[in-house]
Amino acid sequence: MKHAGAVAELSRQLAHPLRVTLLSHVAKHGPCAFSELVEAAGAAQAQVGNHLSLLRKAGLLATERHGRRSLYRLPNAHLAEALANLAAAAGVTTETETTQHDIAEARACYDHIGGKLGVAVLNTLLRQEIITGETNLLEGPAAGLLSRFGVADPAPLHDSRRRFAYGCPDWTEHAPHLGGALGATIADNFFARQWVRRRPGSRILDVTGKGRTALRKLGVEV
Repeated sequence: MKHAGAVAELSRQLAHPLRVTLLSHVAKHGPCAFSELVEAAGAAQAQVGNHLSLLRKAGLLATERHGRRSLYRLPNAHLAEALANLAAAAGVTTETETTQHDIAEARACYDHIGGKLGVAVLNTLLRQEIITGETNLLEGPAAGLLSRFGVADPAPLHDSRRRFAYGCPDWTEHAPHLGGALGATIADNFFARQWVRRRPGSRILDVTGKGRTALRKLGVEV
């Protein structure tokens, strides 16, 4: 009975087209700000806010903070699969399942890199002792080695008001990826070197062939 009740509640939450639109947008694009969801839904802010509140209470959406911003995300990958299966059953073509896989591989997380690539970069920096970690605070003593990642002089990053580096929780990998000033600078360099490209209209990042070769040389497995 509990199983039937849970399925019935999920069906009830998905019975409203606006809630399906909001969930599908987050499934496709990853964590989204409120303003982005309002634009995607094409509805009034108050209406979108009410439906987001209902989805959160039902456990179908979660929130995470990036600085002053609050982003809405799916609590797990199973929900994205359920949305894709429901769309298929309704005869609607969807790329949600494929997109969810791509989001997990590499994506823009605010101004740094999330997904498997972001986690791999952080793990490589820690493994090679280029930066050292204690809880979620990271400090970089090996300035010369950071140049391999495009950071010639990390001193300005330490001097900025922003945290130098920290482990940003990754919602698909359930492990931290590299955030902070260092994470943003490394991401900028990956773009400048054309190691990654942002997919148009999406947070998804595609690693180029050139990028895969370069990252492997750095010890980053992608």
